[in-house]
Amino acid sequence: MPSASTEWAYANNARIALFFLALALLLIGMGLLAVVAWGQDAALAGGALLTIAVFLLVFSVLVFLPRLARRGAVSFSVYSRRSIADAERAITAAIEESGRTAQVRRVRTRGRSPPVIVTADGIPARFRIEVSRHAAGPETGEWTEIIESVPLFGEGEAEALRVKVLERLHGATAAKE
Repeated sequence: MPSASTEWAYANNARIALFFLALALLLIGMGLLAVVAWGQDAALAGGALLTIAVFLLVFSVLVFLPRLARRGAVSFSVYSRRSIADAERAITAAIEESGRTAQVRRVRTRGRSPPVIVTADGIPARFRIEVSRHAAGPETGEWTEIIESVPLFGEGEAEALRVKVLERLHGATAAKE
């Protein structure tokens, strides 16, 4: 079975959330400044800026802050057609290959396939495995998304783990074909 991509996608979730929150605050400031400086003449423009600012503020709180809480400040993700169990085995094998013991935890959700969190002592990275829909891929249906949340200081070892996980996922794919 082919995987959707062979590269990890990078996302700086903290920077995205901060950008939208800062843009909302900037528009609030501009709207208030316009009303205070020009009074009634700028009321319509100030109201429009404040409306856009409130929309951006609500949008960032509803969309980006939950993503920041779920994925962490910096994350890498990859989609695979492998099952959650196969992805879990690939990640635990990669962690155990580095001489550490992996801890697996299942998150309680209402969904039919709960996400799996894989961590290890001494490794700052945390892997979250969940069922997802991959909109960019040509094939429809359910995909397994592997998300690695990385603190800003633990990048070296986290990158080596990403390479090992992809090798394990592709090795499992080649073995089954």
